Amino acid sequence: MITQLITTTFGLNSSDVILKIRNHRGCLIPLNSSIPANSKHMPYVLEVAKIFQHVHPKPRTVPMTVINKSMRTRLQTIDRRIQRLEDLLPQIKLRRNEKLCQEIECLNQKLKFIQKRMQVADSHSWKGVLTRAPLW
Repeated sequence: MITQLITTTFGLNSSDVILKIRNHRGCLIPLNSSIPANSKHMPYVLEVAKIFQHVHPKPRTVPMTVINKSMRTRLQTIDRRIQRLEDLLPQIKLRRNEKLCQEIECLNQKLKFIQKRMQVADSHSWKGVLTRAPLW
Protein backbone atom coordinates (compact mmCIF):
# COMPACT_ATOMS: atom_id res chain seq x y z
CA MET A 1 0.00 0.00 0.00
CA ILE A 2 2.88 2.37 0.83
CA THR A 3 4.64 1.51 -2.43
CA GLN A 4 1.43 2.14 -4.41
CA LEU A 5 1.01 5.52 -2.72
CA ILE A 6 4.60 6.55 -3.52
CA THR A 7 4.48 5.33 -7.12
CA THR A 8 1.18 7.08 -7.85
CA THR A 9 2.38 10.31 -6.18
CA PHE A 10 5.57 10.49 -8.24
CA GLY A 11 4.02 8.98 -11.40
CA LEU A 12 6.23 5.88 -11.50
CA ASN A 13 5.47 2.52 -13.06
CA SER A 14 5.65 0.15 -10.10
CA SER A 15 6.34 -2.96 -12.19
CA ASP A 16 9.80 -1.89 -13.39
CA VAL A 17 11.14 -0.01 -10.35
CA ILE A 18 12.24 -0.99 -6.86
CA LEU A 19 11.81 1.31 -3.88
CA LYS A 20 14.42 1.22 -1.13
CA ILE A 21 14.38 3.29 2.03
CA ARG A 22 17.45 3.84 4.18
CA ASN A 23 17.77 5.27 7.70
CA HIS A 24 20.25 7.96 8.80
CA ARG A 25 23.02 5.34 9.11
CA GLY A 26 22.49 4.12 5.53
CA CYS A 27 20.93 0.77 6.46
CA LEU A 28 17.97 -0.60 4.52
CA ILE A 29 14.74 -0.71 6.51
CA PRO A 30 11.47 -2.40 5.57
CA LEU A 31 9.01 -0.15 3.79
CA ASN A 32 5.75 -0.50 5.74
CA SER A 33 3.31 1.58 7.78
CA SER A 34 5.10 1.09 11.11
CA ILE A 35 8.12 3.27 10.24
CA PRO A 36 8.70 6.04 12.84
CA ALA A 37 8.26 9.60 11.65
CA ASN A 38 10.99 11.27 9.66
CA SER A 39 12.89 14.04 11.48
CA LYS A 40 15.54 16.62 10.70
CA HIS A 41 18.19 14.77 12.68
CA MET A 42 17.18 11.28 11.51
CA PRO A 43 16.17 11.62 7.84
CA TYR A 44 15.13 8.76 5.60
CA VAL A 45 16.50 8.47 2.08
CA LEU A 46 14.22 7.01 -0.58
CA GLU A 47 16.01 5.30 -3.46
CA VAL A 48 14.25 4.43 -6.68
CA ALA A 49 16.12 1.94 -8.83
CA LYS A 50 15.30 -0.06 -11.91
CA ILE A 51 15.24 -3.84 -11.62
CA PHE A 52 18.82 -5.12 -12.00
CA GLN A 53 20.10 -1.56 -12.49
CA HIS A 54 23.59 -2.30 -11.18
CA VAL A 55 23.74 -6.05 -11.74
CA HIS A 56 23.39 -7.94 -14.98
CA PRO A 57 21.63 -11.18 -14.11
CA LYS A 58 23.03 -14.42 -15.40
CA PRO A 59 20.70 -17.15 -16.58
CA ARG A 60 19.97 -19.64 -13.79
CA THR A 61 20.53 -22.76 -15.78
CA VAL A 62 23.14 -25.48 -15.68
CA PRO A 63 25.39 -25.39 -18.74
CA MET A 64 24.07 -27.73 -21.38
CA THR A 65 27.45 -29.40 -21.88
CA VAL A 66 27.29 -30.92 -18.40
CA ILE A 67 23.74 -32.15 -18.93
CA ASN A 68 24.56 -33.48 -22.40
CA LYS A 69 27.60 -35.40 -21.13
CA SER A 70 25.77 -36.98 -18.22
CA MET A 71 22.74 -37.89 -20.33
CA ARG A 72 25.00 -39.31 -23.04
CA THR A 73 26.83 -41.55 -20.56
CA ARG A 74 23.55 -42.74 -19.02
CA LEU A 75 22.10 -43.55 -22.43
CA GLN A 76 25.28 -45.40 -23.40
CA THR A 77 25.19 -47.55 -20.26
CA ILE A 78 21.51 -48.34 -20.77
CA ASP A 79 22.17 -49.17 -24.43
CA ARG A 80 25.04 -51.49 -23.44
CA ARG A 81 22.85 -53.29 -20.92
CA ILE A 82 20.06 -53.76 -23.48
CA GLN A 83 22.54 -55.03 -26.09
CA ARG A 84 23.99 -57.51 -23.58
CA LEU A 85 20.51 -58.80 -22.70
CA GLU A 86 19.66 -59.20 -26.38
CA ASP A 87 22.87 -61.16 -26.91
CA LEU A 88 22.14 -63.43 -23.94
CA LEU A 89 18.44 -63.96 -24.78
CA PRO A 90 18.85 -67.42 -26.42
CA GLN A 91 21.02 -68.60 -23.51
CA ILE A 92 18.50 -67.28 -21.01
CA LYS A 93 15.72 -69.28 -22.68
CA LEU A 94 17.86 -72.45 -22.65
CA ARG A 95 18.79 -71.98 -18.99
CA ARG A 96 15.13 -71.43 -18.09
CA ASN A 97 14.09 -74.63 -19.88
CA GLU A 98 16.88 -76.63 -18.20
CA LYS A 99 15.93 -75.28 -14.80
CA LEU A 100 12.25 -76.16 -15.37
CA CYS A 101 13.21 -79.68 -16.45
CA GLN A 102 15.36 -80.14 -13.33
CA GLU A 103 12.58 -78.90 -11.05
CA ILE A 104 10.00 -81.17 -12.73
CA GLU A 105 12.34 -84.16 -12.37
CA CYS A 106 12.89 -83.35 -8.68
CA LEU A 107 9.12 -83.10 -8.12
CA ASN A 108 8.58 -86.44 -9.91
CA GLN A 109 11.13 -88.12 -7.62
CA LYS A 110 9.40 -86.71 -4.54
CA LEU A 111 6.02 -87.85 -5.85
CA LYS A 112 7.32 -91.39 -6.45
CA PHE A 113 8.76 -91.49 -2.93
CA ILE A 114 5.43 -90.34 -1.45
CA GLN A 115 3.54 -92.96 -3.50
CA LYS A 116 5.82 -95.71 -2.20
CA ARG A 117 5.26 -94.55 1.41
CA MET A 118 1.51 -94.45 0.83
CA GLN A 119 1.55 -98.02 -0.52
CA VAL A 120 3.51 -99.17 2.55
CA ALA A 121 1.02 -97.39 4.81
CA ASP A 122 -1.94 -98.93 2.96
CA SER A 123 -0.52 -102.47 3.31
CA HIS A 124 -0.71 -102.25 7.12
CA SER A 125 -4.06 -102.95 8.63
CA TRP A 126 -5.55 -102.49 12.11
CA LYS A 127 -5.76 -105.65 14.16
CA GLY A 128 -7.87 -104.14 16.90
CA VAL A 129 -5.49 -104.40 19.88
CA LEU A 130 -2.46 -102.49 20.97
CA THR A 131 0.45 -104.82 21.54
CA ARG A 132 2.06 -102.35 23.96
CA ALA A 133 0.61 -99.70 26.18
CA PRO A 134 0.94 -96.22 24.64
CA LEU A 135 3.28 -93.79 26.34
CA TRP A 136 0.84 -90.90 26.29
